[in-house]
Amino acid sequence: MAVDKNLKSIRDEIDSIDEEILSLINERAKFAVQAGEAKGDTVKYKPDRESSIFSRLNEINNGPLTTEQIVSIYKEIISSCRSTEAEFNIAFLGPEGTYSESALLKSFGASVKKNSEETIQSVFESVQENRSDFGIVPIENSTEGAINLTLDCLANYDLKICGEVELRIKHNLLGYNKPLPKEGFEIHAHEQTLAQCKQWLDAYCPGIKQVSVSSNAKAALDASQSDSVLAIAGDLAAEKYGLDILDKGIEDYSSNTTRFISIGNIESGSTGADKTSLLITTKNEPGALYKVLKPINELNLNLTHITYRPSKIDKWHYSFYIDIEGHQSEPKLVQLLDNLNKLDAEVRILGSFPLAIG
Repeated sequence: MAVDKNLKSIRDEIDSIDEEILSLINERAKFAVQAGEAKGDTVKYKPDRESSIFSRLNEINNGPLTTEQIVSIYKEIISSCRSTEAEFNIAFLGPEGTYSESALLKSFGASVKKNSEETIQSVFESVQENRSDFGIVPIENSTEGAINLTLDCLANYDLKICGEVELRIKHNLLGYNKPLPKEGFEIHAHEQTLAQCKQWLDAYCPGIKQVSVSSNAKAALDASQSDSVLAIAGDLAAEKYGLDILDKGIEDYSSNTTRFISIGNIESGSTGADKTSLLITTKNEPGALYKVLKPINELNLNLTHITYRPSKIDKWHYSFYIDIEGHQSEPKLVQLLDNLNKLDAEVRILGSFPLAIG
């Protein structure tokens, strides 16, 4: 009886706290609307402001909730509050159940309208043509490298990178709950996913036909429509298409992570923990890349990523995609851009945005 009374007392305390939380969340939503009206700004999404909120909460958080849990909770609170001001349309690489959709939810929260697009390029087109307010696309995987189509679209469309999010990629074998057949079936997945699961596939499914499809969600859809197809995809795809998880975590590397970027028509302000992406196109001449990297080194800036793609304008000319820690408004970055503009190269700022948190 004493245990029951103690449990009831604890539950009463929880109920009381829940009532207080509910009241405070609604109060926060009212202030969010007032802040939007006071700004007189039509742009309701402020990645720099949101990042500052998460950083401050992380500093004062004493647990037991982790930083990741706190950020996840507040993403949804901010998403819900933002939706009281305006409807947000976010384009992502579909169909439903892709890792891109998971990245969308992690970046923008659930209180948005999700626009599923068939290709990465169509995500860019949707934002460029104002059918979507923002888009989210994969740009880099920790084991397979850069997503070339995303890089090409960044060069071809006049949009800004305004945020990033990192998503731990956990691949599962999906199908209907029955023993793994020895033969007479196919495994469908995106080409990068097949590459990321090569060791597992070689060990457990040698000789089985592997079919590359446009997305892992498409693979899950195929598996839901045919007993002779198994898919490799994430938990969200299994849930969306009613499939069983036959084997979990079949990726070759446990640290497998994909970085996604959000694209739009806004400039993100400085937070003190930012990244700037540059697209630099050089001529085919000796020392061209050295001339680009030299001023970065001289200013003691942290170069976090570099990759290249052939320029589509002139043969044997290359475009370098460079990420540097810092915001384009900071003195060192201002100096760097001034130095780079003096080179015989084309320099374009793809965006300054907050570093991924949580």
